[in-house]
Amino acid sequence: MNPFFELIQIALGVRDNLESVPQNREQWDDLLSTCSKHNLVAVTFPVIDSLHDKIEVPLGVYSRWAMMSEKVQQKNERLKAACKYLSELFAAGGFRSCILKGLGVASLYPDPSLRQSGDIDIWVEGDRDVVLAFLKDKCTVTDIVYHHCHTHIIKGVSVEVHFTPTWMNSPCYNRKLQKYFSSNADSQFGNYVGELGFSITTLRMSAVYLLIHIYRHVLDEGIGFRQLLDYYYVLNVLDSQTRKNVIKDLKSLGMMRFAAGVMYILREVFAIDPDLMLCKPDYRQGKFLLEEILVSGNFGKFDSRNAHSMDESRLMHGKRKLRRALRFLAYYPSEVLSLPLFLVWHYFWRLRKGYIK
Repeated sequence: MNPFFELIQIALGVRDNLESVPQNREQWDDLLSTCSKHNLVAVTFPVIDSLHDKIEVPLGVYSRWAMMSEKVQQKNERLKAACKYLSELFAAGGFRSCILKGLGVASLYPDPSLRQSGDIDIWVEGDRDVVLAFLKDKCTVTDIVYHHCHTHIIKGVSVEVHFTPTWMNSPCYNRKLQKYFSSNADSQFGNYVGELGFSITTLRMSAVYLLIHIYRHVLDEGIGFRQLLDYYYVLNVLDSQTRKNVIKDLKSLGMMRFAAGVMYILREVFAIDPDLMLCKPDYRQGKFLLEEILVSGNFGKFDSRNAHSMDESRLMHGKRKLRRALRFLAYYPSEVLSLPLFLVWHYFWRLRKGYIK
């Protein structure tokens, strides 16, 4: 078996031993590099730490692994304080808010400090332009798109303020999705966790939103195993009734086909208990998805097919997105075929709203 997959399974407590032990420094470097590529360095370090007495882990590799893990934990402390600050800032301005993914999902991990977070995604209730006016009064706002904008409200922390958690290219499914978010908004903004100091998504919403988040990134740029590990931990804590509700929600949003592919990965890589799955795994979908994830790494940062110049024009950006999407046509036709329409609509919508010049 792939030593990376074995390492993940040991970290999850579903495997006891690392059987495919790297045989030399180069192989250990590759294993650390793969963990880093998928933002799983800190999650896997306790395994490396425990193995250090049983097998020979090169000191240089061990030291780098330990330092990278410590940096993840330090960053999580800063992000926790930042999330609380943002929640209080928006509350003072009369806005309810909710942290998406991030530290909310981390709370489901056995050790939340080991989940490697990226930026902060915060869903803010209210009219888009009203929220933007509030933000622009306090900081620089850039990259305003349909579902979110980038802000520089906290020095050294990337913050995406969401007007809605996510979207779909298909007009039909996007209407259903936005209606779903609207009808469930109160329970999200009201899901305040005192220990954290801010609101997070409910388990039912997390199980729906995170799957669509994975779906979006697979189509748009790529995804890493950290996002799949998040989903593993969400499914791990769903009770039977919530699981049934999630399946009903995903069916209404046309997401069960993709879910079947994700279940395949959760079985093959994470060795998930079959009773926790949302549906029967689909080998064809899952195998294709697994190959994409192995190539892409975290948010497609390691996928050479995504290479582009820093000054890429909007036209070239659109062409690159279309070219990537065509790879998924046989698997997700509705979303791929709707992409050209969405790109054109989105461009003129942003132009009309004054979000681009």
